[in-house]
Amino acid sequence: MTQNYSKTRATTPWRKLALVGLLGLVTGGVAHAQALNYNVSNTFNGTTAYTDLGAAGTAITTPNTDDANSAATPIGFTFNFNGQDFTNFVLNTNGYLALGTTAPAAPYFPAGPQDGTGGPVAAAGQNNLLLPFNYDLESGTATAEYSYSTTGAAGSRVCVIQWKGVSDKALGGLAKQYASFDFQVKLYENSNVVEFVYNAPVVTTVGADAFHAAAVGIKGSGAAAGQVVLGTKGSTQAWSGTSFVNSNAGYGTTVNSHNFRRIAPPDAGRTYQFQPIQANDAAVATIYTMGKLAVPNSLPHTVSAVVSNNGFAALANVPVTLTVAGANTFTSTKTVETLAPGATQVVTFDAYPTTFVLGTNTLTVSVPADNNNSNNSLPYTQQITATDVAYINPAQGLAGAFSINPDAAGGAFAVKYKNSQPTSISQVKVGFPASAGSTSTYILQVLRADGANGTPGTVVYTSPVQNRLAAASTVTIALPLPIVQGDFYLAIRETSGGVALGYQIEDPIRNNTFYVQLSSGATWRSLTTFAGIPTRFAVDAVLAPVPACPAPTELAVSDIKTTSAVITFTGPANGTTYAVIYGPKGFNPATGGTTVTAPASPFTLTGLTNFTEYDVYVQANCGATDRSLLTGPVSFRALCEPPIVNAFPYAENFDGIAASANLAPCGIKLLNVNTDAKTWRVASSFNNNGVATPVASSAPNALIYEFNSAAPADDWFFTPALALKAGNKYQLSFKYRTFNAAYAEKLEVKFGSTDTPAGQTTTIWNNDNITNSTAYLTTGTGTSPAVMAITPTVSGNYYIGFHAYSDRDKYVLAVDDLNITSSVVTGTSSALQQAINLYPNPTAGKLTLEVRGANAKNGLQVEVTNMLGQRVHTATVRDNVTSQIDLSGLANGMYVVKVRNGNDYMVRNVSVQK
Repeated sequence: MTQNYSKTRATTPWRKLALVGLLGLVTGGVAHAQALNYNVSNTFNGTTAYTDLGAAGTAITTPNTDDANSAATPIGFTFNFNGQDFTNFVLNTNGYLALGTTAPAAPYFPAGPQDGTGGPVAAAGQNNLLLPFNYDLESGTATAEYSYSTTGAAGSRVCVIQWKGVSDKALGGLAKQYASFDFQVKLYENSNVVEFVYNAPVVTTVGADAFHAAAVGIKGSGAAAGQVVLGTKGSTQAWSGTSFVNSNAGYGTTVNSHNFRRIAPPDAGRTYQFQPIQANDAAVATIYTMGKLAVPNSLPHTVSAVVSNNGFAALANVPVTLTVAGANTFTSTKTVETLAPGATQVVTFDAYPTTFVLGTNTLTVSVPADNNNSNNSLPYTQQITATDVAYINPAQGLAGAFSINPDAAGGAFAVKYKNSQPTSISQVKVGFPASAGSTSTYILQVLRADGANGTPGTVVYTSPVQNRLAAASTVTIALPLPIVQGDFYLAIRETSGGVALGYQIEDPIRNNTFYVQLSSGATWRSLTTFAGIPTRFAVDAVLAPVPACPAPTELAVSDIKTTSAVITFTGPANGTTYAVIYGPKGFNPATGGTTVTAPASPFTLTGLTNFTEYDVYVQANCGATDRSLLTGPVSFRALCEPPIVNAFPYAENFDGIAASANLAPCGIKLLNVNTDAKTWRVASSFNNNGVATPVASSAPNALIYEFNSAAPADDWFFTPALALKAGNKYQLSFKYRTFNAAYAEKLEVKFGSTDTPAGQTTTIWNNDNITNSTAYLTTGTGTSPAVMAITPTVSGNYYIGFHAYSDRDKYVLAVDDLNITSSVVTGTSSALQQAINLYPNPTAGKLTLEVRGANAKNGLQVEVTNMLGQRVHTATVRDNVTSQIDLSGLANGMYVVKVRNGNDYMVRNVSVQK
């Protein structure tokens, strides 16, 4: 067999770690009485060549291509499986076969398209099954074909059974993932090896990419522990990351089934191999060491290895030898006194000598020859350096990538590094495989190992937000030399999307080295507490000496003003001057920011920008060339000096600041009148039944009000002071929406001389039935009423207030893209404006029009139009008479009342509210 197998089995990107109730790591310990003569330890995942049978294959006839069985078909030789000899098989169109002459019976596939439970694996009485891809399958783009071929010389023949052109059904509202898929089962004479070999499928382009659950593996006389070997992987995980479990318990629930989707198809030649158990089979499962080791920081260092008994006979007095060659030479041998079938033991070798020189070592851990020599040794390449530490084996590539939670920020991975003396960290290198279309972001953190039981604890450093590149890359992040005393952690924390961190396989995973945190603030958990996550993370560090110039302490910012702030700190005794480095929040002081020299503490930073958020660091100078590490950052925001808007047009889209629950753009005032827990806030999204739903019309932000289930809304926001001039007309427009038409929202807009509810004296817009839930509406556009123009009679500062007054237990109201324009009023008569009085405004429908001293020889013409410019009412009134205009037949809203006397006219906006 030409093969290229990984001796360590893989798993990782779990479907969504926060949703999977993973238990302890599944290990051997199989009870071999009446057990299947295959186990997890003798299962391998690698690549071979996929060769289509073509004309060399003999067709296997089935009644149809949907839920059908073939007749009994000859293997061509005797194949031993599960302690029985078989010479025939029966193929089922749903991606599996039964050895022998008994045809499979329903159920022919797992319980549902996203439910990997049930099916032939769990069914009683369905035994001796080989399941390369068990799912509800049908013909793909062409009619499916089934064939077989037996070739080779007697004693080493191979039987190949092929499914060609099959496709997963579109079920449960989920689209197909593979339009056409080919795969094979190979049976090897005498060795009784089983292989599943896959071709790269043609993926569909119709419908959505979605997780599906298939069953993959082999089954003996039942589904209990020791009777099955089943493949498990997350749907977004590469097929190279598939690992195996020896029980159907939890398969498809607490343990992933063989999940698949179109964005992560198998590569051509992907092969799963199942070897039968031998009598005497000691195996080196994995090596615990480091790919890069820094001298002296990483010393003392001891190498360990996991040795397993993959056979069915007990082992005794097994010598296990570590051999180091290359730049350094070293040998250590330990003896495993007893090892029961299926058991494993961690062997710890003698510590490295402290005399190791810099260079590259090749480590080999080996056991003596036995019935299966393919697993008797493992290599590990190791670089001895002065500064670098890493767990990743430099002689291996990355096996794949995975994320904590693509749908929610806050999850983190952490790697623990042992460190024997004080040091600083100058760089961190993070490995990422290719991730097409990735737009995720993350931060790097350095933490002390001072959490409970040595877990990640105090954060020493947090990087600015980093963008995850779509291409495969090793990203180098420069650090401002944070100091660590003793062991430390490097953590990668997701800030948006799944970061898809690179990994190598380490099976079983070592204890208390690799950790995850499912969400920010959650408990850090070692990967050993999860089933089937044997991964070492690609997060490396470059160390640097600790400077002799101590870093300043007690850095603080006080007396913050609009353009200045006072920086205080305690400097070292030998400090002469200090570099104060500041810049926008999140900047990297190693590559950016502004540096000023401070002779001592306190020091006043000047020239700051109004309402801007800053980070500040300080560094001590202890001589001409001796400088300390950076202290910081400390974050602060320059105060807001509320502006007076005197230039128009004025626009506000709420995008000038980050989304915040208690901060608005400078000059925008938020007022929670009813002092409940809900009020206006700047947001980029809201939690819509667990999904982060964007809210902005112009990304990224809008101003939103979310419902209170117990109390109605009484919440305002106000514009900055607007310097309005008499004789000018000011027109406000804005966009608004809700997110569920079943929950109507209410919003009114007023203006007045103060930014208080009492000071808002004139209603200029009102809508008590906002139900547009699929898109924003713009006031004055289409069917959306325009805002009544503001025509001040006295120049001065005015404010516009937006008042949410929705009933209790509604949903989400959003406002975005405010715009105010100005124009000079022409063609009206100031005398007529003074002679006419309209009241009440707002009106319930009966509008009183009082005329005094208009000098009208004839009657005055009254015309009422709606916001679309349509005439909806006309009347004639006389001078020096109080008249009543009946608008009770009009709908609620804003209207324009024009009163004309010859060539003179006046205009007023009136609100009808009934």
